[in-house]
Amino acid sequence: MSILDEAFSIKDYMVQQRNYFHSHPELGLQEFNTCKHIEEELDKIGLPHHRVAGTNVIAELEGQAAGGGAAGAGGASGAAGGSQGKTLFLRADIDALPIQEKNEVPYKSQNDGVMHACGHDGHAAYLLGAARLLKEHKADFHGKVIFCFQAAEEIGKGARDVLAAGELDNVDRIFGIHFQAGLDVGKYGIKSGPDMASCDRFKIQIKGKAAHITTPQNGADSVFIGALIVSQLQTVVSRLVSPVEGGLIGVGSFHSGTTYNIIPGEAVLEGTIRAFSAANRKKLADAVRRIATDIAETYGAQTDVDIEDICDPCTNPAETAAEVLESARKLVSEENILTGIDKRFGSDNFADFMRKAPGTYVHVGSSDSDATRYPHHNEHFDLAEDSYSYAAALAVQYSLDYLK
Repeated sequence: MSILDEAFSIKDYMVQQRNYFHSHPELGLQEFNTCKHIEEELDKIGLPHHRVAGTNVIAELEGQAAGGGAAGAGGASGAAGGSQGKTLFLRADIDALPIQEKNEVPYKSQNDGVMHACGHDGHAAYLLGAARLLKEHKADFHGKVIFCFQAAEEIGKGARDVLAAGELDNVDRIFGIHFQAGLDVGKYGIKSGPDMASCDRFKIQIKGKAAHITTPQNGADSVFIGALIVSQLQTVVSRLVSPVEGGLIGVGSFHSGTTYNIIPGEAVLEGTIRAFSAANRKKLADAVRRIATDIAETYGAQTDVDIEDICDPCTNPAETAAEVLESARKLVSEENILTGIDKRFGSDNFADFMRKAPGTYVHVGSSDSDATRYPHHNEHFDLAEDSYSYAAALAVQYSLDYLK
């Protein structure tokens, strides 16, 4: 059988796993039951595993093919010599979202107010399927595959805990997928260059002076100051970043005041900065600080600006994207491989793993009906069952090709 046929032969297994995860969703850094279930499945497969920082599960599989060939260029394991083989790191995120599910399906969430509305349940299921298939193929590759079931992607956590634990110190390549609503099952989106934006979260606290609404000269109006800051932030990207490169500053929260006739002395704004390069990321962060400070001081107030680094921009190197493209061509026809997909302002801290090794982030089609075309983070979000097989097949094919 082809690798795709093999992946479809265990489709029922992956559907069963995905439905379990979907029925038992857990928020970021709380995925204890999810990890326990993953570990039980890894035990059945026969893979050693361990935890990192509470809710990240790491498993490893050594290939048994005869050694030989050149060392990998990307990481320390390759540098150690061909006899040791290269190391490939496969990642799936496992956390859910604080959303009340509205689907009436047998596998509906049993945890009130929590739902897998982004496909991470399918990510965990496909990676378990890939582990199962690669275990059967361990005589066909040389080197090591590391399976990472990562916690807390939705809140920008998990990945850096795995990095800090040294799990990628000897890795040559990394690989990850994300199911894509609206993209038909059987299609892969694989592109080189910028794919997903960086993510920074900012919080601006405005410290003005309260006064009666009829005597604005006696106060420092935090609502007015906040409104000016919001307005300025909406225009700054177009003046500082090339329209070809793109960037975004968005304000999602503005809280101030208690009643209609008081000038409030304090206000809090929260929002996000997105960019596709480190240079533009810094440029926009500096602009947020400068604009908030200058406007506040002009009208007699002060600001405290905090910017949290959530994750790096996700950029696929041409070399690694080409490797994955070749593997994808062994599974599906050329028209089902999309290399010209648009970059997007969504973020994924899979990008942080690229600090240690080059890698590829792939979009896997997960829609086959109206029920599976709802957008990510929607209370009706769902996945087409065939999508797990296409994801597992690409992970396995690429593993065998890279570690041949």
